[in-house]
Parts: sequence; C-alpha cells; structure tokens
Amino acid sequence: MAWNGNSESNQSVYKNYMYNDKIFLLDEITHLNCAFLIGDLTQYISEKANQDKRLNLFINSPGGDVNTMMTILGLLNLARLNNIFITTYVLGLAGSAASIIASQGDYRFMSDISRHFVHFGSIFDVTSKHSEIEKAYQQNKDYAEKMQDLYIQACKGKLSREMLLTLQSDERGYLNAKQCLKYGLCDVIIEDELAAKRKDEEKTKELEKEFNVYLKNKDKDSKAQTKNKKKGK
Repeated sequence: MAWNGNSESNQSVYKNYMYNDKIFLLDEITHLNCAFLIGDLTQYISEKANQDKRLNLFINSPGGDVNTMMTILGLLNLARLNNIFITTYVLGLAGSAASIIASQGDYRFMSDISRHFVHFGSIFDVTSKHSEIEKAYQQNKDYAEKMQDLYIQACKGKLSREMLLTLQSDERGYLNAKQCLKYGLCDVIIEDELAAKRKDEEKTKELEKEFNVYLKNKDKDSKAQTKNKKKGK
C-alpha cells in the first residue's frame, strides 16, 4: 500500500508522482510538487517486499530546487541499500536538478531527441548583510562543488572537471543524446538500441531462411538417395 494510495487524483494534480515501481518527474522539482512522490518513495523503500526490485524513473523536467533534488537522491541511495536497481529514462528534457537525478541511475536510457541541460544554477539566498556575504558565498560554493562531484562520479571518467566547467559556463547550452553518451551522462540511446535490435532480428530471419532452405535441400537429397537405392535393387 502506497503512502498516498497512488490515487489518480494526486496524479492529476501533481505531475511528479510515483505509481507502483515507476517514478515520473514531469514538472519542476519543488518541495510541493514532489511531496507525494517523496512520501511514496519512502514507503516503497521501507517495505521488505520491494527488495531486489527495479525502480524506473521517467524524466521530462526543467529541474528545480537543489534541496528537494538532494532528498530524492538520498532516497535513491537508501533504495540501493535494499538492493533496488535504479534505471533512468530521459524522454524529453533533463534540466539542472533533473539532469543530476537522471545521471545518477545505475543504468541510464535517453531518447535520441532528448536533451540534458547542465549549468551552474541560480542562487536565491543572497544576503544584504556584510557579515553574512562570505558565509553565503562559501555555502553556495560548497553546493556547486558537490553538484560537480555528482556529475563527475556519475560519468565514470568520461567527463573531466575542466570540461564540466566549460559546459556549465554555457548558460543556454543543451547536450544532445550523442554528447551525453560521449560524456557519460547516459549509457544507452534508445533509438540506437532499437536499430541494433531490428538489425539482429533481420539477421536472425535471414539465418532462419537459409537454415530452412538447407533443410529443404537436405530432405530432397535424402529422398533422391533413397529413390536411387531402390532402383539399384
């Protein structure tokens, strides 16, 4: 039983929600938009029956609040403690906080027409008090470095800190699927996998066709040999 019952009414109100073993991030990531999702995910993780299962995250979100994002990432790591495998699917835009969440999957799919948006982010807690300016700067610097660490760890050596800084400095820069595959932000481009599958299917059909022709010819040869033996008698 889910925390909020996975009710259709909640799904119609909030576009970020959880249904069974699927998480949908389809809106801005805020504490309000993700309240029911976080409750459902917490409940899901706490149930022993869900150990060794797979969680699927479907993402089309511009991003949002860092603290809400960190809450979701923390819950995903708790899920891993219960041997729950995390798969992410970017089917539109994974921007900012949503991009970081998408990159943290154990296995990460991305549509060929989807994009990641990687940037420095915005700071809203700027203070007017001189005594607090340095403290606010240091806190936000620490946050920024943590975000960079999450990206770099997720990319498994394919993305250097220098390149990440370059990507973040382009505030209107979006990475397409091939760039994300190159930098380690995703593992599979769905359309490439589909093309490979179709190619394998065609190859299998050709092999089956050749094998059927071989069996047919072999059957003909066998019948001819039997007929010749009878004539020899």
